[in-house]
Amino acid sequence: FTWPFLEVEQRRYRFRFLNGCNSRFLNLKMTTTPRGDNNAFNTPEFSFWQIGAEQGFLPASTKLDFLLMAPAERADVIVDFTNVPVGTEIILVNDGPDAPFGGISLEDISDWESTGQVMKFVVKAASNGDTTTPPDQLVLPPLPVLPATDVTRQVSLNEEESHSVRVSEDASGNIVLDCATGEVFGPTSALLGTLNPDGTGNPLTWSDLITENPALGATEEWEIHNFTEDAHPIHVHLVKFQVLGRGADGSTPPEGRGADGSTPPEAWETGFKDTVIAYPGEITRIKANYDMAGFYVWHCHIVEHEDNEMMRPFHIGPIPPDGPAG
Repeated sequence: FTWPFLEVEQRRYRFRFLNGCNSRFLNLKMTTTPRGDNNAFNTPEFSFWQIGAEQGFLPASTKLDFLLMAPAERADVIVDFTNVPVGTEIILVNDGPDAPFGGISLEDISDWESTGQVMKFVVKAASNGDTTTPPDQLVLPPLPVLPATDVTRQVSLNEEESHSVRVSEDASGNIVLDCATGEVFGPTSALLGTLNPDGTGNPLTWSDLITENPALGATEEWEIHNFTEDAHPIHVHLVKFQVLGRGADGSTPPEGRGADGSTPPEAWETGFKDTVIAYPGEITRIKANYDMAGFYVWHCHIVEHEDNEMMRPFHIGPIPPDGPAG
C-alpha cells in the first residue's frame, strides 16, 4: 500500500487540513476499525477540535466527529492523543463520495479499499509532558464585526447543454456528429451568472461584462442560487466573508438539511472563510466587506469547472476605462 503514516506522541497536536483535490469532497473521520465494505459509514472513535477555518479562528473551539471539506477549504484542528494507549493505530478515513457531491449519502460512498483511506497515526509514548491548553478550555480571539450591509446581490450557479456538438444518424444508421442538426450531445457546462427577474438563473461566461462591482468600502451580502444538480465550492478572491446561512429556493433540499431548506451556518463555518459549499437547490448567503480596489475573480474551486468558464471577474470601485471588458 502507498498510504503514509505518522508517529504521534501521547499529547495534543495541531493540524492544518487542506482539501487539495481537483473535485473530490472529503468527509474525514478517525477510527481504529475502518469499514470493510461500502454499505455503511465509518464509526468515528476520536474527535477533531476545530479552532479555525480559511481566514482565521472560529468564535470557540468546536468538537466534531468528522471534517466535511470541499476542494480549497481549510480546517485548523487539534487532536488529543494524550490518553490513547501506546501502539494504537488510528486510520484517518474518508466517507466522502466517489462522485459529484450533493450531500452525505451512501449512494456514492468512497471505496473502502482505496479512496476511503487517507493515512495512519501510530501512537507512541510521550517524551515529555504536554503543557498546552486542552481544546475545550481554549479562549479564542474575538471575531471582527462586519459593518452593516450596503447591498444585497443575487448571483447564480447554472448548467447549460452544449449547443455546438450534436449527434444524429444518417440513412444507413451511422452516427454522425453535426453542429447544425440532431440532438445535443456535448457535455454539460457549469457557469456562474446573475438572477433573472423571474427567479431563474442567467448564465454568463468569463468574457461577458462585469456584473459584480462593489463600491470601495462597501459591505455586501451575496445570495448564491444553485440551479445545478451538485454542490460547488465557491471561492471569492481578495475578501474574507462570513457564512450567514442557507435557504430553500423552492426545490427539495438535500437529505440532512432543514425541513424547509433553511439552516444557520454549520458550527465549523462560524469564523471567516473564503470558500463555501453551495448545495444544490439552495441559496447560500455570505457577507463581506470589499476594502481593496481592483480587479478580482470569484469561481467554483472544482478545478475542471473553473477552467471551463465557471469563473467570473468582479471589480471593487469604479472600473477604469482601459480595464478589461469582462
